[in-house]
Amino acid sequence: MIKVFHAPRSRSTRVIWAAEELGVPYEVVPLHFGAPPPPEFLEVNPAKTIPAMRDGEVMMTESVAIMQYLADRYAGGRLTVKSDQPNYPDYLQFLFLGEAGLGAPLNAIIGTRFMGPPEVQDNWTCTMVLEGFFRRLILVDRQLARHPYIAGDDFTLADISVVYALGIVTGLLERADRVPAPILDYQRRMTERPAFQRMLAA
Repeated sequence: MIKVFHAPRSRSTRVIWAAEELGVPYEVVPLHFGAPPPPEFLEVNPAKTIPAMRDGEVMMTESVAIMQYLADRYAGGRLTVKSDQPNYPDYLQFLFLGEAGLGAPLNAIIGTRFMGPPEVQDNWTCTMVLEGFFRRLILVDRQLARHPYIAGDDFTLADISVVYALGIVTGLLERADRVPAPILDYQRRMTERPAFQRMLAA
């Protein structure tokens, strides 16, 4: 059984959402921010970052890579786009943009705003990172003006990747006021999916 080390609102939500969409069985090993991590988690991920996944001897720690692994290994590539399909470039672009361009830079803001001393919680770096996020949303907005989903006419793992990052800004950072209405509508549609709702209960 695949084990997913999971903390609510962390990047492990991508993994569980993907598993639910793909119908891949998994076991959740709950983690809690601030609590000592269990030894079995440290064996998979000594860096102590979330998520982590174990599938027999396979151990992975990057949420986007884990999603692709689950789809290719257990679901015949469902929710992905093949390299010979015309929307393959869009799929790759937004699958990775969701983390590399949107999600990962927000770590600096989260660490500073929620763990830094008061005098630095709204510093220049945080402002610039957030402005960079909203600049990149122009790409998302343009894509959604052309298609109902981020990689084209069908739901893919790229949607999961992007929607997680949107959730950080609209939820944790409370900046939905800066997100264009079509993107908020897209986020609502994606988070109403039954698999997303099942993920919330995991």
